[in-house]
Amino acid sequence: MDKDSRKVTKEAWLICPNRTEVRRFTKNRDNKDKFFDYMFIDSGIVVGSLGEKPPLMKTRKEIKLEAARKEYQKLISAGWQVTEPKW
Repeated sequence: MDKDSRKVTKEAWLICPNRTEVRRFTKNRDNKDKFFDYMFIDSGIVVGSLGEKPPLMKTRKEIKLEAARKEYQKLISAGWQVTEPKW
């Protein structure tokens, strides 16, 4: 990630190579931990043949910011692509 992508202002979205799953990365703004920042990673299944409906959210996990960056980079390396917000 370049230094500008380290500043999470809103959210980042990725879609898998076969376009059946999306992930949303958002910073937990209500974090009570004084030492670490956390992010939510929401996973959703694309609904409909052309994705005309919002994805069905299946899971949400909260992980430390550094681990979220690593997961984002791992997904990009695996062929996931940045996409527009889906819900």
